[in-house]
Amino acid sequence: MTVPWLHPSAVPSGPPGDSTVGEVLRWWRYRAGISQQQAAQRLATTQSRLSRIETGGHVICDVGELRRIASVIGVAPECFGVLPDSEATATTGAAERSQREWRRVRRELNSHRATLGDLAAELYPDATRVGSTGVLTRPGWMPGEPVELDRVKLRWLDSVDHPAVMGTDPRVAHVLPYCTQGGRYDRYSRALRDLARPTLLDNRISYRLLDVAWGANGGQLRCHHTSYFDVLDVCEAVAHEFTAAWLRAGRKAPAVSALPWRQYLGDGFDLAARPMLPSINTLTIRRDPVDGHRIYLHRRDAASVAAAGGMLHVSPAGAFQPSCLAVANPGADFSLWRTIQREYSEEFLGRPEHDGNSTEPIDYRGTEPFRSLDDARACGDLRVHVCGVVLEPLTLWVELLTVAVFEAPVFDELFGPMVDVNEEGTAVSTEAGNLLAGVPFCADTLVRLAAEPLSPVARALVGLAWQHRWLLLAG
Repeated sequence: MTVPWLHPSAVPSGPPGDSTVGEVLRWWRYRAGISQQQAAQRLATTQSRLSRIETGGHVICDVGELRRIASVIGVAPECFGVLPDSEATATTGAAERSQREWRRVRRELNSHRATLGDLAAELYPDATRVGSTGVLTRPGWMPGEPVELDRVKLRWLDSVDHPAVMGTDPRVAHVLPYCTQGGRYDRYSRALRDLARPTLLDNRISYRLLDVAWGANGGQLRCHHTSYFDVLDVCEAVAHEFTAAWLRAGRKAPAVSALPWRQYLGDGFDLAARPMLPSINTLTIRRDPVDGHRIYLHRRDAASVAAAGGMLHVSPAGAFQPSCLAVANPGADFSLWRTIQREYSEEFLGRPEHDGNSTEPIDYRGTEPFRSLDDARACGDLRVHVCGVVLEPLTLWVELLTVAVFEAPVFDELFGPMVDVNEEGTAVSTEAGNLLAGVPFCADTLVRLAAEPLSPVARALVGLAWQHRWLLLAG
C-alpha cells in the first residue's frame, strides 16, 4: 500500500476570527468540498467575481447581499460585520403575496420572450419592421447595405443632458413588488437582485448611445456614459409590465391602456429621453465554400442572465461596456471591435468575463485571443460588418447588429477549443458533440428556425445576413 506523504490541512469548524468576507467564503468552500465554480453557482455570482472576493480584489458593500450570502453558507451575518434582519427572512402577508406574484410574472417573461416580443411589436403599427420580424427600426438607423466596421465611427460627447425618464420614476411603482420592510422596491434591479437574481447581475459603467447617423462614408454613433442598472430599470420594467398585462388578458395582446409605464416612455426611438446602453449582437459565420457555411447560436440561460433569457440567440452578444474602471471615459475599450473581441473570448472560449472591476486595461496586442483576432482582421481572414441599429419591441432595448465572417481554417484554429457551456448559457449545434459544426447557413435553416424560440433580434440579424449574403461572403 502506498502511504501518502502529502496531506491536506484540516479545515477548522468555523472561520477564523476577524476574517474578511473572502476568507469566510474560502473557508466555507473548502469545508463543503466544492470547486470555486460550484460555489459561484450557489452564490448566484460568477467564478471570476468570487475569485476576486476571495483574494480581496473586490469588496462587497451591499448589506442585503452580505445577509443573503450568510444565509446560503450557513453563518451568522455578524461574520460579515452586519446585523441580522429578521424581517427579511420571514416575509408575510401582502409583501409575501406581492413578491410571489412578481416572481411568477418574471418566470413567464423569461419563458415567452419571443412570443411577447412579437405581440409588443403590434403596439407600433407605424414603425419600420426589419424584414418579416417584429423588430423595429427607423430609416435613419439602417444603412442601405452592411457597412464595414472600420467605417462606423464613435464620437464621445463630454456633456449631455440627464435623461428625463429613469427607472426610479414613481410611475413604474405598479411594476415593483412590496418590500418586507414596508413600501415598494424603488427600482427593478433591486427587486431582481433580491427575488430572482440571475448569476450575471453586476452594475457596470456603460456606454450610453445618444444618436445614430448613416451617410455615404459610413456611420457615426454618438455616446456618453450610463450604467447597466439604469438601463435595466427602464427596459426590464417595461417588459415586466407587458407580461403582467398579457397574463391578465388571458395570454392575449394587452390594450395600450394597460401599459401606463410604456405609454409614459413615449417614443422608444428617442435616445436622449432615457438611458440606453446598446447591446452588440454578432452573427458569426464560418465561411467554407466547399463544405458549406456555418453560423453559431447560443441558448441563453434565464437563470444566468438578466435580459433575453430563455431564448436562442446569436453568439457572441454583449453590452457595450468598458472592461475596466480605467477606461470609463474614452480609451482603448471605447470600441465596437474590442467589445466584440471580449465577447468571443468569453462565449466561445469560456475565458473569465472582463466585468469592469479591474483597474488595469487589457493589453489587446499582447494577450490572446485578442492578438490573433486582430491579426485575422488585418490579413482579411476575418471581416466584420454592421447591419444597423434596431429596437427590440418588448423591452425597448436598442441593439446593434453585426456580422463577423471567418475563413474556415482561421475559425478552426481560433475556436478549436470552443466551450459548450459558458456563464451565459449553452452553445447549440446540428451535430452532437461537434460544436464547430454549428448550424448550416442555408435557406433550409431559415425555415427550420421559424419554429424555434429564436430571439426577435437574432431572427432579424439572420434574415439581414441572408439578404446580404453575397456581399458578406464575397471572397
